[in-house]
Amino acid sequence: MITLSRPIKLALILLLSSVLSACASWGHLNYKQARMLKKEGFVLTDEGWSLRLPERLLFGFDSYEIKAEQTDELMRLSTQLQKYKLNKIKIVGHTDDIGDSTYNQILSEKRATSVSTIFLQTGFQPNNLHTIGRGSSHPLVENSSDENRATNRRVNIIIIP
Repeated sequence: MITLSRPIKLALILLLSSVLSACASWGHLNYKQARMLKKEGFVLTDEGWSLRLPERLLFGFDSYEIKAEQTDELMRLSTQLQKYKLNKIKIVGHTDDIGDSTYNQILSEKRATSVSTIFLQTGFQPNNLHTIGRGSSHPLVENSSDENRATNRRVNIIIIP
């Protein structure tokens, strides 16, 4: 039987606890999945792994039609997620607080649906895509300036474990 000294036992316990805590910070994903998500720009949030797609990249102001130059990038992202078996996602549309709340709710839903359509075209199953429009109800920052409003107009892609 091997007997370890107290300092070695302590070092092993610390090493094991750091490895376990690193695994826990991956949010129920394996190392390769978490590494790929980080490379793509996803961050771990309260809702899970999330990627914020700013409005200015995807849409024109007050529009839900995806810019042609962004379609290929969204298709690539969709294929990458499927390659790593991240097949369940939530797509959430947001707007700023300018305009009627009912109109903003509908616009946020249409933006989320536009993004989900591309994911469906690349092989995602409809039952694995959940689209939500939140209108202006969940701003990232206070809608106190044009710059802040632009920040709040976005679509988030969230991985569902």
